Amino acid sequence: MLAALAAHPLHTTLTQLDFTAADRSVRLTVRGFSDDLHAALGGDLTDSAAARYLRSTVRLDDADGHPLPLAWCGLQRSDGVVWLCLRGVAPADARGVKVRIGVLFELYADQINIVQTSRDGRRGGALLFTRGDPPRPVP
Repeated sequence: MLAALAAHPLHTTLTQLDFTAADRSVRLTVRGFSDDLHAALGGDLTDSAAARYLRSTVRLDDADGHPLPLAWCGLQRSDGVVWLCLRGVAPADARGVKVRIGVLFELYADQINIVQTSRDGRRGGALLFTRGDPPRPVP
């Protein structure tokens, strides 16, 4: 009972999705609560386990629906949250790219994943994902 009271009441992640035209790069940084990510990874919050998990729950597709290959770029822990990072090569024209962030949907029915986008350092739009949502165009 005490553990349940100490747990945070929100089930949410925040993803920053950044496109840079000059080097055709894309970077996804997902912030989640440490306890939620520990639960999703069976207590194994290591780089290899986190990379596997993130690649299985994050989808980024080009305009033709082909998945963009994403490489692991690490994790950082800070005050009860964990930052997970993936990066890849963006299509020459990033218009039409679709994203889906399905992190923690397998654990929490009320999970909400927020995505903020930017292009070349300029703030784009935001997306909100709940369980069962399909990939959506990046604003």
